[in-house]
Amino acid sequence: MLYSSALRVILMNPIFVRVDVVICSLFVGIALLTSSNRYILMSIGKGRIIGLILLVLLMTLSPVMAQGYSLIENDVEMRFNYPSEIKMGTCITISFWMKAKNNLTDLSVRLTLTYHADSYTQVIYDKIIVSESSVTEGWTTSKSISVCIPSEVAPEPHLQADLETSYKIDGSPKALEHDWYMSIVRSETYEELEEELEEARAKINDLKDEIDDLKDELDEKEETLENLQEKYNDLLSCYQQLQGKYEQLEESYQDLMNQYKELDQTYEDLRDKHQQTLLDLERLRAKYDLLSRDYGKLDENYRNLLKDYENTLADLKTYKSMYQELKTRYGDLESRYHDALAEGASLRQKVADLESRYGDLSRTYQSLLGENILAKNVIFAQAAAVAAGVGIYLLVSRKFLSRAGGKSEGANSNSNEGNSKRIQKILSGRRVTIPRDVAERLGLKEGDMVEIGFGDDHMIVRPIRKEVSGEEKIIGEAEPEN
Repeated sequence: MLYSSALRVILMNPIFVRVDVVICSLFVGIALLTSSNRYILMSIGKGRIIGLILLVLLMTLSPVMAQGYSLIENDVEMRFNYPSEIKMGTCITISFWMKAKNNLTDLSVRLTLTYHADSYTQVIYDKIIVSESSVTEGWTTSKSISVCIPSEVAPEPHLQADLETSYKIDGSPKALEHDWYMSIVRSETYEELEEELEEARAKINDLKDEIDDLKDELDEKEETLENLQEKYNDLLSCYQQLQGKYEQLEESYQDLMNQYKELDQTYEDLRDKHQQTLLDLERLRAKYDLLSRDYGKLDENYRNLLKDYENTLADLKTYKSMYQELKTRYGDLESRYHDALAEGASLRQKVADLESRYGDLSRTYQSLLGENILAKNVIFAQAAAVAAGVGIYLLVSRKFLSRAGGKSEGANSNSNEGNSKRIQKILSGRRVTIPRDVAERLGLKEGDMVEIGFGDDHMIVRPIRKEVSGEEKIIGEAEPEN
């Protein structure tokens, strides 16, 4: 009985078969295979039963994906064409065609479309599409029906059609009623999900290229930093050599000053004895002139060395400032690189998980394709969930790109708005960035030295008002660096 009723439903709906037909056919096969009635198994045979189940499934595979519904009766023939997949908030056009096989009177065809969404239903179309007092054999008609789907999001919505046909043939009334699962309603179509998947893959490739570019740029920066470090070491060595020479010259100068004082004392003594001997006086005067000339040369040499020393200190300060700036930029680039690397690894892991899950679903779909059409629909739903996950990944990747591209600008704007009274940045323990209005109130300029303290769970910044000379300040900054 179950087998014959399933065949009758299939023959009545040759173009579009609902899921319950497939379920019914599967239940028939299972019931026949597991039946305790050995007479049925002996008369029909297991091989024929399995072949019959496969035949029913093959008959239902292509109709499920068809875009239409046909009704063939002894007196009338009807055909509907419509999409099997509808997007929420859109309008569709349904094509209707009808043919009379006999002479009919009082012909009336009423079409009702019901929108099912979770626990409620909504009739979106209910009209009489054909109304004729009499038609002859071979009479045909056709029309287009426009229907709009609600735009609100609901779980698992679908569209159901109810067709009521009434007419008289040879004076006797006859009524036909048919209802069928018409179309599934989705927020995104399968084609849109495929496009989003392709866009996600393109974004992943772009991220890989960007990571490679960042690696190349980082290698160049590291090479430049090594060159600057070598130059800095050379300059530091020259500075130490000049400092040693300066100390030697200073010692020589002190020795000459001591000699000068001694000679001056001798000159005073000889001056007292001037009256005693003019010869000694002339000799001492000549010696004094010679020492004076030597002193002038040494003084000139000292001034030249002092000028070179000051120039060297100025160059050292310039190179030190450049080094600090490059060090700061390198730290920022390294932080951005690690963030991008971690985010890229996370995204690649998500894509790998999604691809693995998609592969599992595909294999499950292939294994169940010839056994259960209901499982096929479940796999389609899971595949749609995987594709939705890929869409979520696309949104995450877009946010990541917008955050990576505008990181520096967002950080500056947020720091000015939300942290106008706080220390914004501390680099390497030697440079502190504070809001401009706070710096103006404290009378600080860029490059001024500050003292950082801690108290009551707050960081305290105090300006250093100590006045030091340019040479002492530069030497004091260079000593911690060494």
